[in-house]
Amino acid sequence: MSRESLPADNLSVTTFTLDGHTCSIFFPDGNTKAIRSQFPWPEIVRDLCAGEGLDQRAASAGRGGIFCFSGSRSPQPVVVRQYRHGGLGRFFSQARFFSQVRFLTELRIHKRVAALGIPVPEAVAVIVLKRDKWSVFVSGYFVTLRLQNSLTLPEFLESAESKTRLQIFFKLGSYLKKLHAHGIFYTDMHVKNILVTADGEPWFIDFDKAKELAAPLSFGYRLANLKRFLRSLEKYSSRGGCLTESDQSAFLLAYAPDSNVYTQLFQKLNRGLFWRRLVYRLGWLLNRS
Repeated sequence: MSRESLPADNLSVTTFTLDGHTCSIFFPDGNTKAIRSQFPWPEIVRDLCAGEGLDQRAASAGRGGIFCFSGSRSPQPVVVRQYRHGGLGRFFSQARFFSQVRFLTELRIHKRVAALGIPVPEAVAVIVLKRDKWSVFVSGYFVTLRLQNSLTLPEFLESAESKTRLQIFFKLGSYLKKLHAHGIFYTDMHVKNILVTADGEPWFIDFDKAKELAAPLSFGYRLANLKRFLRSLEKYSSRGGCLTESDQSAFLLAYAPDSNVYTQLFQKLNRGLFWRRLVYRLGWLLNRS
């Protein structure tokens, strides 16, 4: 194995060859430095290539490419998420990428979010795999420590008391407000990307395709992010989820405690709401058929 330092991004990398594949493991410097050497990376990569450790429960819920390792394979339980293309691109390029920029960008943003004090699982590494030395494509995997005794937000809400629900939504609004104040656009903020632990603490996962922009975010970007999250809440509600107006109010009040800002946001969010709901509900119907 070879190791080099990447001071520009405050990362270090270990590179090795496995079964003809070139594998690079990128590590964030900091508190993960003490644990990263404990992981048998060649064995984990070999399992990933063979499809071992695939989380069937996540796959059945539409989150394919999620792997879990623990026990003899991993000294601490970890979740490994494979990078994939979305939209129509997924039918052609699947998990193949031309560069590792997207993977390392998420690692940098994930580190920054953690430094802001926003709950995110601890990032362990990014795995970049080049399956053939002559290939122009790479594939990537994002490795984090696994949150124990956690549920997705929809799962947690099924049995949560009203007081606990309000506390969770208030925290979510506060955390998103902090992200926006520091110029972070959480592109894929939806209900399944929020995990809730047994103590009622919400955690953000999956900052793939998140963006670092001028701080604070412009009103347009903030509005787009809020619409994305509220749309996912409505989708959850339309499929039998128990969502109340108080939940949404707690979220928006934490995000915009100033009454004037709250009123402006509320008016903007509700403008054209009927037609937006018609369009994206049609999309949900087609997606389920």
